Formats: sequence, structure tokens, C-alpha cells
Amino acid sequence: MFDKILIATDNSPLMRNAIQHTAVMFPYSDYHMINVINTSDHSIPQTPLMHKHLKKISKDALKTGRKILKGMGIEDVKLAMPMGKPSKEIMRYTSEHEIDLVVMATHSKVGAQKVHIGETALSSLELTHIPSLVFACKCKPKIPKKIFNPTSFSTYSVYATLMALELAAYFDAKLTVYHIGKGEPGAAARSIKKKAESQKVDYELVIDKGASDEKVLKETTKYDFMVGSRGRGGLLYKFRHIFPTLALSSLEKEVIAETEIPFLMVGD
Repeated sequence: MFDKILIATDNSPLMRNAIQHTAVMFPYSDYHMINVINTSDHSIPQTPLMHKHLKKISKDALKTGRKILKGMGIEDVKLAMPMGKPSKEIMRYTSEHEIDLVVMATHSKVGAQKVHIGETALSSLELTHIPSLVFACKCKPKIPKKIFNPTSFSTYSVYATLMALELAAYFDAKLTVYHIGKGEPGAAARSIKKKAESQKVDYELVIDKGASDEKVLKETTKYDFMVGSRGRGGLLYKFRHIFPTLALSSLEKEVIAETEIPFLMVGD
């Protein structure tokens, strides 16, 4: 499914769970693991002693991650410990090594009417051009059997639906495509249905035009894996390369922060 997977590890319990879950789903991929020594955080004293301490933390995170993968039968893991701004170093690594999938955990929360996502995860999601698998909560590692794909069938969101269809075929899972656009699903939906039939995927289209963010989040509780786009389209999205904060919609941020299942975001 994915030839090369990069795990951006931080050695937290949530990340260790994410590593296990990913290895269960994609046991035959080539694995890379990265932990960036953050030299861009000006609140941390950039002294030789502090750098030594940060390097030890990074080495421990990589050692733990490799041990988890080895315990699951994945031996040859390539490790990287660059220095710099985490999101930029992660993106640089994906480009230089032709990575197909980035895996991250984010310690997200919702409070004071604002969604808070881990800085590294948020920045990486705004910058990336490849699929990113995000874990915001611990969940039992397993092969997905019910995949959820909220979509408006826009040009951008169809990329995510096609990926969801590919994953459903790969896992032999049921795919529910949940149309939340304001208009009719149209030709794109018919094309997806034909592809699902040709691949013998158990496919269902649910139409819920203009569904609220709260309704979409409630629907996610019925599934064990979700695939979505960045959630933006139109004029603003075209400027995402200049203003990365335009790359994610409020719905995607809420989903990342609150969902209880793995979320695969498909970019451009």
C-alpha cells in the first residue's frame, strides 16, 4: 500500500501506540523514523549542555520506536536525528527519501472555543503534500474494517475519496462516503461508485448536505478509520503555499483534535 513510511516519533505513550497501530496495518512497508532536535525553540537555552541533553532524549525516542517495530517483526528501520525546526526537517526528509506516508501523534485538546493541535503536527499538516496519518488518542491496534470518508466531492476532496477507496480494497473493509457538500454529489460520486464496484469494495454513499462539524464528529464514532482532505477549497486554498494557515479548515482541526480513531489526511 505505502512503500516508504516515515514515523515522526516523540517517545510518548500516544506515539508508541501509533507505531504499533501503523505496523499492524502496514507490515510490509519500508520504515523510516525521525526525531528532530528542536533548535528553533527560543525558550530552550541553546547551550552545549542542553544540546547534549536533547540528543539523549532524541536517541532514546528512536531506540524505543525501533524496539517496538522490531518486536512486531520489522527489522530494518532507518533512523534520523536532524537538528532544526521539527516540521521543516520532517518535510525535508520526506522529500529527500521519497516517503509515501508520514505518521504523527498529536497531543490535541479543545478549550476556550479554540482547537489546539500540537505545533509540530499542525505545521507538518499545513506543509505536506503526501498523506499523513495522525493519532490524537490511543486506540487498539487493528486492521480497519469500517472506513469513513467525509467529503464534498470537490476537486481536492475527491483525492481523499480515491485514497479511501484504495485502502478499503487493501484492507477488505467497508467504505462509507459521507457527502457533506451543499450541492448534489454529481459525476464524481458516480465515478467513485463505479470504481468501488469494479474493485468489489463494500461501498455506501450517505448524503447529509451541509452537515455541521458536530454531526461529522459524531458520525466518526461508528468507524475505526477515517480518511479526509484538508477540508478547504476555492480561492483561499489556492494561496496555501504562501499562507500555510489557509491549508486546513476548522472541521479538519476539530477532527484531528477530537476523533477517537486514526485520521489519514490526504493533501494535494
